[in-house]
Amino acid sequence: MSKSVICDLLQIFKSSVSAVLPENLIRNSIKYCPINKQLFVFEEIYNIAERNVYVVGFGKAVQNMAIEIENILGSKIKHGIVSIPAGSCSHKSVNKNMSYYEGARNNLPDTNAEKTASKVNDIVTKLNKNDLLLVLISGGGSALLPLPKGSITLEEKTKLIQDLGNSGADISELNTVRKSISDLKGGQLAIKAQPAEVVSLILSDIVGDPLDLIASGPTTENHDSPLKTLDILKKYNLLNNLPESVNTVLKNGYVSQPFPKANVQNYIIGSNKLSIAAALNEAKNLNYLPVELSNVVIGNVTALANQYSQLTKIFCEYLNGNFNINALRTKIEKLKIPGIKSNFIDNINQISLKYKDVCLILGGETTVEVKGTGKGGRNQQLALEFSNIIHNMKGHFKGFDIYILSAGTDGIDGPTDAAGAIGHLDLVTNLKNLDIDINQSLNNNDSYNFFKKYKNGDFHIKTGHTNTNVMDIHLIVIKRIK
Repeated sequence: MSKSVICDLLQIFKSSVSAVLPENLIRNSIKYCPINKQLFVFEEIYNIAERNVYVVGFGKAVQNMAIEIENILGSKIKHGIVSIPAGSCSHKSVNKNMSYYEGARNNLPDTNAEKTASKVNDIVTKLNKNDLLLVLISGGGSALLPLPKGSITLEEKTKLIQDLGNSGADISELNTVRKSISDLKGGQLAIKAQPAEVVSLILSDIVGDPLDLIASGPTTENHDSPLKTLDILKKYNLLNNLPESVNTVLKNGYVSQPFPKANVQNYIIGSNKLSIAAALNEAKNLNYLPVELSNVVIGNVTALANQYSQLTKIFCEYLNGNFNINALRTKIEKLKIPGIKSNFIDNINQISLKYKDVCLILGGETTVEVKGTGKGGRNQQLALEFSNIIHNMKGHFKGFDIYILSAGTDGIDGPTDAAGAIGHLDLVTNLKNLDIDINQSLNNNDSYNFFKKYKNGDFHIKTGHTNTNVMDIHLIVIKRIK
């Protein structure tokens, strides 16, 4: 077990987070010319000389997005409401018209977030045609903008979403359901803001950057029908136990004004792709041969841990000379890892692949089917599952040491204070003299307490709130043993 590799993994991860710090992304996408009162968003120009500018924001990354907007626009901001995670506020606004409110502890909607969502609703419903509304959106925005539809209570809505998540529903399914039972999601915020012009700046935390699903698409036209929500609830056996309030809303369907396409612009300013590019560059600087394989990884953690183990085995067999580069390509393409790419083979120096330590880089967002009562998150579970599987495959890794880092760029993995964890080939072997049962931890979904005990927590990744969020980074290091 190498401390230097662990330090390298942490450095690569930190670089991937730094690349998507929201203040940098805002600076790269927004410019303001105070002389002619023009706001530039990428190539688009918005004249705001005679207009009031309003700002609303919600998500794990929007605090620093909003601070930078304050720095850029200053007194041009008429009023702003920003909803941020509990415990993350680090800013005293210099603009008396800007207010920051905390809520959604552990990424779960709460009454504080609901009150802030009501304040957002109050702002947007009072706008007129001379107003420009800047909407700042990032991952975590769904929990921070919880305004239930109809007579649905926050408790009813939260329980339904928790039940879905615990059943293994992915983020697309979760947000599809959220849109159907929420009063500001699914394009409703943009509709309520009419006749004002709406400009949304979005930091994506969903695979493929689908505008209608990021933070449940508050400023994007919703094309989902109520039947889609019903199908999802039926899939996870939740349809027959719905509260009457939810049943009523779903039966009534969506009743809203037409979506104002001409008056709304949505801009993606950052995503997992930027994080992976930065990780690739940092791994190269640290003298690894970096291999980018996918930025759209989804699926169940257990299945993915098995596929990652097979991926690692294939690379080790190739590095040991068991087959040629064309066979490597074929074997990689047969793996069931979403978005897996073998075209890196066309762009690498095969001599380097033979002699350098390799860092495989992937990104996305997985799911965990919760069957136990322990404490954990998808990233810690993945690191633990992978470590357990490769322990049982040790014969395939002779001459190599294997490490995995799995962590969320937001610094939060499940309802814990960890971003993720680092696993390795000898993790299970090292448990022999310790009072820790890895199988019990896995079966009880108690990965957090496992890593808290193991090596005094040295393999936990704890960054605190990073104030950004572009899903997860997975790093697998294959190091030669000299």
